[in-house]
Amino acid sequence: MQNETLIALLGPSADPVAAGWRLRELAENDSYQGADLISQLSEQDDLVRRSDPAILGGLLHVVHGRVIRAAAESRGESFAEVDAEHIRRLDQALPEATPNRHLLLQLLAMIQSDQSLAVLMDRLEQSPPQKWMDAAQAISPLMQNRQWKIGLVFPRLLQCLQYPSLAAPTLDLANFLVRERNVSPHPAAENLAMLNHLLGEVSNRLGRFEENPHAFGDDVETVQATLGEAVSLAVSLCDAVGLIGDESSIGKLNQTVELKHRRVQCEAAGALARLKDEQGIKRLLELTADPAARLRAIAYADELGLGDQINPELRSDVATAEAEMSLWLTQPQQMGVPPTSLEVVDSRRMLWPSFTDRVDVHLVRFEYSFGEKKYSNVGITGPVTFAFSSDVADLPLEDIYAIYAGWHAEHPEIFAIPADQFNVAQQRAMKDYVKHLESLEYEEIKPALLGFFLDEQAGVFNAVRDSTECVVVTDGLETIDQAVAGRARPLTPGDVFNLYKGRKMLRTFNPSSDV
Repeated sequence: MQNETLIALLGPSADPVAAGWRLRELAENDSYQGADLISQLSEQDDLVRRSDPAILGGLLHVVHGRVIRAAAESRGESFAEVDAEHIRRLDQALPEATPNRHLLLQLLAMIQSDQSLAVLMDRLEQSPPQKWMDAAQAISPLMQNRQWKIGLVFPRLLQCLQYPSLAAPTLDLANFLVRERNVSPHPAAENLAMLNHLLGEVSNRLGRFEENPHAFGDDVETVQATLGEAVSLAVSLCDAVGLIGDESSIGKLNQTVELKHRRVQCEAAGALARLKDEQGIKRLLELTADPAARLRAIAYADELGLGDQINPELRSDVATAEAEMSLWLTQPQQMGVPPTSLEVVDSRRMLWPSFTDRVDVHLVRFEYSFGEKKYSNVGITGPVTFAFSSDVADLPLEDIYAIYAGWHAEHPEIFAIPADQFNVAQQRAMKDYVKHLESLEYEEIKPALLGFFLDEQAGVFNAVRDSTECVVVTDGLETIDQAVAGRARPLTPGDVFNLYKGRKMLRTFNPSSDV
């Protein structure tokens, strides 16, 4: 990138819309090398300081992608071309509000040279990421490679325990070193008193949240972020004190194991069991019966030589499917809490999109009870764990498999175009589908999507049939409709196209099955 182009892209007078198109060009043009972009940006630090943080954030995303792509193509050799000092200078110049700046730190962790790790430690101490997920992403490459020099990171990284965003990722990395690189003693062993105190503090905080969910605020996004950070820290602390193995941690772990959060309970019980605490062992084995904690509790029990005390039925495919669904639902970005009840309603071994061999697929019905209100649906585990927000529970089992198969399928020739983006030829194709639906006595037909399925096309519409509002898809030969009137969470046009795709794929993949 020439400097004049850089000035046009950035600078105080840069046009955000034009910058967006330019960033897209940079991302797609292989002539731009990530290392060169970093070098040029570092030389324009005054310009960077005066630029729009949003544009800079987009540029960092592009630069990061270019470096990663080059490294993948050259099996990591291109990392040698990235100068850690250039990253330091660029990071120092970025305005405070610049998004994606943690991606520069991640590059330093990927390079893993003595110089890059020294710069990484400097930047983490001087300008730590504000969000714990960004901090975790920044240092995650150190948990994917065993070759870097531990002495360049520890004990120095422990200074970052003072930053809320870095406390959990720092401990996770230390715990990783104990487990995967047999480091002994634990890198944070000399900080045990502080860790015990911190565990008590975060347990108290989570306890207050359980008593009053508004303790972290009323904004849902803020509450989820704060809760996620607190849970992550509690989990990391329990694992760390358990690995350190000192009985002085038992009191705080007993406090933590009383919390309602299943993941935190499980980590505290696992740590207590590691310390050979009888009540901790008992609680860990009890948690194997809880779907939301089952997988992790079994893993800890096996690791600690307690696996023979687990009911064999809790290791069955059905029990595992229930656990996977419950664990997925418990994630903050989903329901955030375990379901009130769940059961596997059907299981089949079949060929599935993107898999070359047959896989076990399970449909899991779950329910949440909120006083007089109930929320239920059917999700999938096996090839993927997922549940639609639209209600699929009333569909026939074959169609539930199909709608998830259609959703899960990925192929460059399988996609859909919304009605407001149709070109002339696509509008003409939709008119033909409208005529076909009219012949089938559908009324009030409104185009929603034009779907492309390899060499086939299908139109998706909102319509009325027999006085009932519905979503309908047709390719002129096969027509599928689903009623939407009177449903709290009706299927969307995209869902019905997924159903159409899934039926075709599963019929093709499994011609002799009853799917």
